[in-house]
Amino acid sequence: MNMSLEVCVKEEGAKDRRNLKLFLDRAIGRCSLLTCHVLSYKSMFERELLEKLNEHINYFPRKEQAVLLCLHTIQDHYGYIPPESLKPLSELLGMPLNHVEQVAAFYDMFDRETPAKYRIRVCVSVVCHFLGKKELLKALEKILKIKPGEVTPDGKFKIVPVQCLGACSEAPIFMINEDTYKFEGEEKLNEILSRYT
Repeated sequence: MNMSLEVCVKEEGAKDRRNLKLFLDRAIGRCSLLTCHVLSYKSMFERELLEKLNEHINYFPRKEQAVLLCLHTIQDHYGYIPPESLKPLSELLGMPLNHVEQVAAFYDMFDRETPAKYRIRVCVSVVCHFLGKKELLKALEKILKIKPGEVTPDGKFKIVPVQCLGACSEAPIFMINEDTYKFEGEEKLNEILSRYT
């Protein structure tokens, strides 16, 4: 059955604007219109991204359980988490905005500031600290001419210190986007970085 959004909402019995979102959520499954073009609380996201977010949300019994997957998906899409994406995400998940902001701020795997094409995550955990984290950071700073948290002038690299990357047996380690490497000296590091230029 091909219905307009207006008909779907009327059938669901929305009586006032406060209940409109709830009724729209119920009605959307029976409506032929694309939600990303119709609903203001979902308009931040492009159609493809919105579909991925909805897949994550529909996977879990409760919407809010998808918050981490959704944040990862947004970061993969934009290269970081734009601050303006948190409100529409909170509405999609049915969570208070401050809860979504706290999750994004708590985990250092989420980058909420200046994006870069390649995020170099450097493990600064105790194990990596004792096995050469300082030398790794010094080498990165020397080669890229930036400090942790900064982005190279060409927008390619950003050094992001993180607490653990889960590969203590290979310490000290770093990741460039999703690729994991063991630090084996400045020369080898330079060779690895040249693959990404």
